[in-house]
Amino acid sequence: MRTESINRRKNMPSVRIPQISPISLISLLYALSLYIFYRQGFISGATFISVAAIVLAVVVLFYGIFRFGLNQRFREPSLMLPQLAASLLIMLVVAYVERTTQMALVPFMLIAFSFGIFRLSTASLIGLSLACLAAYLSIILLRGQAEGFVQAFRTDLVQWCVLALTLPGMILVGKQIQNMRQLLRATRYQLQHYEEKSARDELTGLYNRRQLQTELAQARLHADTSGAPFSICLIDIDHFKEINDRNGHLTGDTILKDFSRTARESIRDTDILGRYGGDEFLLILPDTGIKGAVMHAERLRVYTHFLDFQELLVQKNISLSIGVAEYRSGEKITDLISRADSALYQAKQMGRNRVEWIEGQ
Repeated sequence: MRTESINRRKNMPSVRIPQISPISLISLLYALSLYIFYRQGFISGATFISVAAIVLAVVVLFYGIFRFGLNQRFREPSLMLPQLAASLLIMLVVAYVERTTQMALVPFMLIAFSFGIFRLSTASLIGLSLACLAAYLSIILLRGQAEGFVQAFRTDLVQWCVLALTLPGMILVGKQIQNMRQLLRATRYQLQHYEEKSARDELTGLYNRRQLQTELAQARLHADTSGAPFSICLIDIDHFKEINDRNGHLTGDTILKDFSRTARESIRDTDILGRYGGDEFLLILPDTGIKGAVMHAERLRVYTHFLDFQELLVQKNISLSIGVAEYRSGEKITDLISRADSALYQAKQMGRNRVEWIEGQ
C-alpha cells in the first residue's frame, strides 16, 4: 500500500555529504579571532600563523577522516570527544603562550562545550570539563608563580572561578534540554504509533472504514484538481456469513486475514486497500479508469480463488464478488460508493464469483 511504500523510502539509508563539523567551525572562528588580536598588535604574526596552520591541519584531518568513512571504525562515529578535546587543547595552549588571548578562551570554550552536550555522555562531559578546568588553573598558577602572584593573577583566578561555576551549570541545563528532546521524540513516536493504529483494522491490518473515507476524499480532490481518473472496487467474500455460521468465527477470522494478505500483495504500491466492514473490502485505484480497474479486480478475484483452505472449509476455496465504479468529476463520494455497491449487487445476482462494473460518464 501507499503508506508501506512511503515508510520503506523513509527507512532507506540516506547518502550524507561530508561536511565540516561544528567543532571545526568553532576552531576556525577562534583562529579568526586571533587574527583580530594580531591586527591590534596583541600577539605576534608568527604566533597567529602557527596557530592558524595547526587549526587548519586539525580541521583537514577530521574532514578527511569523515570523507573517507574512517570514523565508522570507531565506537562513536561522530568523534565528538576527540574533536572537542583537540579544539580545547589548542585554545589552552594559545592562552598559555599569549596571555592577551585569555579573554577569548572562556567564551569559545563554552561554545565548544555547548555542542558536545548533545553528543557526549554525562561522564565524558564531566571528565573533559574537569580536565579543562585543571589545565586552565595550572596555566594560571604557573604564570602567577613566574610573575610573583601580582594583581593579574587575582584577575585570572576570578575568571577561572567564573568558568568553574558557569561550565557545570551550562552542562546541567544542556542535559535537561537533551532529556526534554528525548521525551519529545518518545512522545512523537507514541503519537505516530497510536495514529497508525487508529487508522488500521485490528484483525486484518488494513485501513479501517474511517481511514478509507479520508483516502477517498483525498483521491477525489486529486482527481478534481488534476483531471486524472480513479476507480474503486467494492469487494465481498461470497457466502461469508454461512462460512462463519458453519465453521465458527475463528475460521472466519483466518479467512479474512489470509485474504487480506493476498490482496495486499497483489495490488500496486499506490493502491489503497481497506476493510469496509464485516466481509466487505474497498480498493481505491488512483490514476486508473474503469477498464484498468476491472482488470485489477479480475486479477484479485483469480488470486483469491487459488487460496487453499482445504483444512478449514469443505469447499476448499472462497470466491469474491466485486463491484467496480469510476469516479465521475464533481460527484459525491457517497454516490461513487453507491454505484460500486450497485455493481456488487449485480455481481451477486448474476451468480457471484464475478466482477461487474458501472461505466463512468
